[in-house]
Amino acid sequence: MSERPRRNRAETEQRLKSALGTVLAEEGFAALTPSRIAAAAGVDKMLIYRYFGDLEGLTEAVAKGPDFFPTLEEVCAGDVAAILALPVPDRAATVAINFARCLLERPVVLELMVWELVERNQLTAIMETSREETGLRIARDLFGDVADDSGHRVNAMSAILGAAVTYLALRQRKIRWFNGIDLKSEAGWAEIEATIRAMTANLAA
Repeated sequence: MSERPRRNRAETEQRLKSALGTVLAEEGFAALTPSRIAAAAGVDKMLIYRYFGDLEGLTEAVAKGPDFFPTLEEVCAGDVAAILALPVPDRAATVAINFARCLLERPVVLELMVWELVERNQLTAIMETSREETGLRIARDLFGDVADDSGHRVNAMSAILGAAVTYLALRQRKIRWFNGIDLKSEAGWAEIEATIRAMTANLAA
């Protein structure tokens, strides 16, 4: 009798996580069932429970993985020290611009954000909490040296810019134009990035 091939746990875990992202992007949160994800991954659904505990555990593993939401290194384009050395206005602009670029390169995350707006359940809460925690952690790492009474208003400015670029990134998935700006073109995003720099220049020195 031939020996059964050994299962590669790391490979199977990655297949399940990738399958969750694929199903989420194509069919939404309502389709995220153990059976559907396992079928997309080509494995037995019991492996979800064995490796992640349950569907919520798999969802959390995806949400906290380095390939899902933008990381500190990514929003700093690989050079955290260089970003921290920038004056606060330039730092805020560069982070917002890099964050927008990261989102545009993550269609699954963009689809997740769309589904979060129309479906509220335990899985969307896991994704939302993980993203919020990641964003706050990045903000602390990059702007923790800015005193609350400094007049820079970094927190509010980051919230406004983050919301703006997130909405525009979401919109370009389905709709090309917004207020005359071509969201599917390099020129359109260059105009947005230049405006972000102009806006952050008004942060207190």
